Amino acid sequence: MSTLVNCPKCRVEIESDSYYCDQCGVELYICPQCHVFGKGKRCTQCGQPLVSAKATAGDSSSKDRSVAPIPAGQPASGGAANFAPSSANQVVSPVCPSTSSENSSASPVSPVSSEPEKTMRPGVSAVPLPVRLVCSAAGIRLGLGNGVVIGRRKGDYVSAFASQGYVSGTHARLQKNVSGQWEIVDLDSTNGTFVNGNRLSPNVPVMFNIGDVIRIANLDFKVE
Repeated sequence: MSTLVNCPKCRVEIESDSYYCDQCGVELYICPQCHVFGKGKRCTQCGQPLVSAKATAGDSSSKDRSVAPIPAGQPASGGAANFAPSSANQVVSPVCPSTSSENSSASPVSPVSSEPEKTMRPGVSAVPLPVRLVCSAAGIRLGLGNGVVIGRRKGDYVSAFASQGYVSGTHARLQKNVSGQWEIVDLDSTNGTFVNGNRLSPNVPVMFNIGDVIRIANLDFKVE
């Protein structure tokens, strides 16, 4: 059973069996002797060289699998075979570049929003925004990224949907509106995109919030 630990980069609590941070997306490196996350080349406790968390996980299908979205114009590199939805707990999340020079080979960078930080009026509490879509039945978790595309043949999560025959080649797009709220746009898919049971009209953005259910063809995703 996984426990909560702090990401060595952004210090946000994440699951101890993660391969990437759910919040900042950095690839995680772990000490093979102390079994703790670290940054840099060596463990600050025992001096052992750090290794990728994926390298210590073996080939067990019971652990979460992490993969960064594929930037536009870059081939999937066989991702469909390695991350078919039949795997137990598949994790797909946008990845930010690592600040350490030794981790320069980390996964590709997802689109980064340049929106300025918004200021709340005094006495008004901020409403938490969604950070992921979770399909428990298929074991898929999609980290949200502004402008990312969901599709079986094209987009940022091809490795998660390559074997899902009901999902269109280019199915839907996730984006933020001018108010900073998350929206999903159906890209004229064959089997449709739904928010809380309501089918979306093609190319019409619809907002969603934490607790909503988004259906991509035949896959139901809970918004978290």
